Amino acid sequence: MTTTAPSALAAEKAVQAAAAIYCDDSGHTASSEPMERCTKLSNGVLVHKKSYQNTGKTNAYTTYNKTGGSAVSVQLGYSYAGTNHYSSKFSISKGETVKKTFDMGSGDKSCKSSVGLLKSGSDTFQTPSAHC
Repeated sequence: MTTTAPSALAAEKAVQAAAAIYCDDSGHTASSEPMERCTKLSNGVLVHKKSYQNTGKTNAYTTYNKTGGSAVSVQLGYSYAGTNHYSSKFSISKGETVKKTFDMGSGDKSCKSSVGLLKSGSDTFQTPSAHC
């Protein structure tokens, strides 16, 4: 099952100048936290992280740091409990970083297994599972 933009938070587009995002060959970021995982792609790095908020909800964050190639139209998202959640499509160019925030609902889901997703045309890329 696939859903699009499960919350208003996912509609935001945060574009930043691309600072290199570290991702080792085993899919860990510089933080080495198991709830933050990454995947090296041919034209960038995909990162997925979850965080329990003091509001009693869990947010999922999926970030794409585009380091090469031409501009593309993509969707960022995450997969949790058998359901894929995606942002709306947006364009990203070399040198940009886009982070999407998704509201996973109430309760602490930061240790539950989820993966970050990047959809480009008919191709979908994912991070390793983020969990505790």
